[in-house]
Amino acid sequence: MDWIWWSLGTVFVLSLGAYLYAELQAFWLRTTVSKIPGGQRFEAHGFSVDMLKGAGKVRVKARKAHYSQKANDKQTAMEKTGPLDVTFDALGLRIELSRMVRTINNPKPGQDPTLPTGWHSMAFQATEEDAVLRLDHVPTKVADQFIGFAKQLQVWVERLEHQRTARLEAEEAAKREAEEAAAIRAAAKAKGKAVAMPPEEQIAQWRRVAGFTGTNSEIGLDGKGGIEWFIDLDATGRITLHSGKQTAHTTLRGATITSLGGELEINVLDADGNPDPHSFRVLKNMPPDVRRAWKERLEMLRDSLKRSSAVTT
Repeated sequence: MDWIWWSLGTVFVLSLGAYLYAELQAFWLRTTVSKIPGGQRFEAHGFSVDMLKGAGKVRVKARKAHYSQKANDKQTAMEKTGPLDVTFDALGLRIELSRMVRTINNPKPGQDPTLPTGWHSMAFQATEEDAVLRLDHVPTKVADQFIGFAKQLQVWVERLEHQRTARLEAEEAAKREAEEAAAIRAAAKAKGKAVAMPPEEQIAQWRRVAGFTGTNSEIGLDGKGGIEWFIDLDATGRITLHSGKQTAHTTLRGATITSLGGELEINVLDADGNPDPHSFRVLKNMPPDVRRAWKERLEMLRDSLKRSSAVTT
């Protein structure tokens, strides 16, 4: 009878060992993608990658990794290995996955001299910081699961880069236009002729700087060839306002609109985050029904921005 108990005990121990081994393997290969404040997180055994859309950053935490940073005029050279927590600017970030292989000694004719090891190497290359974070010996099954998240992250990064390029090009074009206009006025002033920019050129320059052309706009002239007030409203709530000697390119988020009998007063927040509102008086000498229609349109767009902000929050 003893041999029966010994056999049963051996079978139980082997079964338990196989079960524990399978559970351990599943734990090592388990991956999750979850939402976090301001973005998404890919998490696997040994490392996690956060796509922080709100901050425009990518954070990588790993139990074992290697980080190298080249020296330049803004930073010193750096080498780190071990548990790391590194946050990169999303702009310029590239992710590369490569299969780790081993070389065969004396391969047969026609035989591939390398064999896959079942591991991948993962590199996060930050061109803005001139740095690389590398994770080696990532299980191939985990790397395969990460590919989808990496593609999503890369699309987001490329979109940010495209937006930055478009913004810089618009700023550069506006700067050139302003310099050319200033040069023309300076040359004319030197001849004793004060030259003001024609209204249509001024409006075109404002629109280049703002980055949009309004779907609804009105202009009031001062009788001397200049612009007394101007309003340019986009259907998304972006707005350009001018009156007196100030101009703003911002949105209707947090704006107040007041009828003053013969014109509208619009108080808007600065697009650069200045907490003090800017006040503009527009639509002077326009018919009452036109001012009323503008007031309703402005309030409707402002309220829709407020509702969308509340839903996002």
